[in-house]
Amino acid sequence: MNKIATTCLLGLAALLLAASLALAAGTDLTIRPNLVTIGTSFNGAQLTVTGHVPEGDSAVIRLMGEPQHRTFRQKGKALGVLWMNLKTVELRGVPDVFLMGTDGVAQVNWEHSDLGFQSIKGDADDLIFDEFIKLMERDGFYEVENGVVAYEPADNGERPFKATLAIPSAMHQGVYRVEVLAVKDGRVADVAARELHTRLTGLPEFLSAFAFDHSLLYGVAAVIIAILAGLAMSLIFKERGGVH
Repeated sequence: MNKIATTCLLGLAALLLAASLALAAGTDLTIRPNLVTIGTSFNGAQLTVTGHVPEGDSAVIRLMGEPQHRTFRQKGKALGVLWMNLKTVELRGVPDVFLMGTDGVAQVNWEHSDLGFQSIKGDADDLIFDEFIKLMERDGFYEVENGVVAYEPADNGERPFKATLAIPSAMHQGVYRVEVLAVKDGRVADVAARELHTRLTGLPEFLSAFAFDHSLLYGVAAVIIAILAGLAMSLIFKERGGVH
């Protein structure tokens, strides 16, 4: 009986040890800040991501907005002569923001990898999707930053990391998913995620609420402001012309 009890205890101890090692070698992350306020003077921000991946794995950071349906006008030559809108093109399930950070060690074209922008392509036409990526990169909403992930010495099967991502100044209000992918031999071994919230404050918050709650009045006000701005500019240039 004592032998059986001893064997059971040893087996239980081995299971507990294996479980503790598995937990120690897991993937986790912390983000700072987890709330970004967007006011009148907002000019972008820095997001710091820290955490652990299993020893031997690389950390790939992704910040992604909620999937949306985007509609675009495709231009072309009508009858081979006039440039005009020929048809409407829709991309389904593409995030409004896709930022990616890597350690820059692996010689991988992350933009065209299965973990990068290609992961959201779906069945979209290659040419249209490439033009969409160029548009989003130009506006700063899609970007791959290599060399922003740094590691500390591994300990207990964990590899601590720290990364910094640049949040664009044109960020929208919403909820974003921040992920760390533990990548080994080009494949994702584990994933951990947190939420990043962005919120309008001050004048941007007022204008957004005004446009949403009083859309007709907002449209009229926008037209009046545009007319007054045009008149002001014409007077300024007229006065300058009179001086010369």
